[in-house]
Amino acid sequence: MRVLVTGATGRIGRRLVRALAEAGQDVRALVMPHDSRAADLPLEVEVVYGRLEEPASLGPAVDGADAVFHLAGALTSRGCREEEFVRVNVQGTYHLLKAVRDCGREPAHLIYASSDAVYFEKPDEDARYLPVDEDYPLMSGSVYGASKIGAEELCWSFSRGFGVPVTVLRFGATADALELVNPNSVFARWLFLRAAIAHAGAMAAANSAQLETRSALETLDSGGEQLVVYADCDGNPEVRQWADARDIAAGCIRVLGTAAAVGEVFNMGGREPHCAEAFASYLAVRLELPHVKACIPTARRPWYITSSKAERLLGYEARYTVYDMVEDAIRMRETPA
Repeated sequence: MRVLVTGATGRIGRRLVRALAEAGQDVRALVMPHDSRAADLPLEVEVVYGRLEEPASLGPAVDGADAVFHLAGALTSRGCREEEFVRVNVQGTYHLLKAVRDCGREPAHLIYASSDAVYFEKPDEDARYLPVDEDYPLMSGSVYGASKIGAEELCWSFSRGFGVPVTVLRFGATADALELVNPNSVFARWLFLRAAIAHAGAMAAANSAQLETRSALETLDSGGEQLVVYADCDGNPEVRQWADARDIAAGCIRVLGTAAAVGEVFNMGGREPHCAEAFASYLAVRLELPHVKACIPTARRPWYITSSKAERLLGYEARYTVYDMVEDAIRMRETPA
């Protein structure tokens, strides 16, 4: 089977490409021009350079493909602007779908990487119910989430109108293990005080709550690196759910060859939710750092999804907890290259 992966050098994509190649699939990777990370892909993987925003570059990428994992997109964690969410996530997905439809052969099975942001309304309001399943209302409160809803609907439109086989995977927040111990990672804003202050500072112009958050965080800065626990103004710590990129990549592969996956939507998330205070206490011991608690107006209410449908129909298994990830990351840091 020839499989195309867009976003092939991302945290999930590079693991998926490697796993597909190891499984004996004929893998093609769509990579943006000048992306130096392409050099780290397995030698047997065919690399095609192109952009979702450039339709002419997508024809050669989809040519002869039996399946397309569409992982590429503009992400909030990468600091993308609202205009990029619309241009890359919506228009770019349209360009890819059009290339799949117009390839001159039976359309490839398109597996679209969506997000649990399609469900998420406001951080300061309780979820309608937990855990969030695939029947939860689509009611995103962000342009990013709206762009993923729009891209999903484009996929279903091409499925209904043109016979493109589609599966939608809604990922929860996903990290590489090393990101949980790295104060410079995109996940550091929820773990390390200095990174949290910097992020709150960048967001302070958005509204008064963000400005208040920055001020509260700054009062906790003692001059050295510290871990931070986000809590609401009543002192209740956040409850989040983070998935390991290894689990999500393995789950993606389970879609291939599963006839029951076509036409379906699946949540894929972490093994279990975690309390920010418990996790920070654990991380503080392992990294030998102090931790502080920040009661802030922008703390997120408890949020986590269920992957039970993917477990039942695909055999998806989330193996790694956030604590497992920390232990793996520490081992990786301590092992000489």
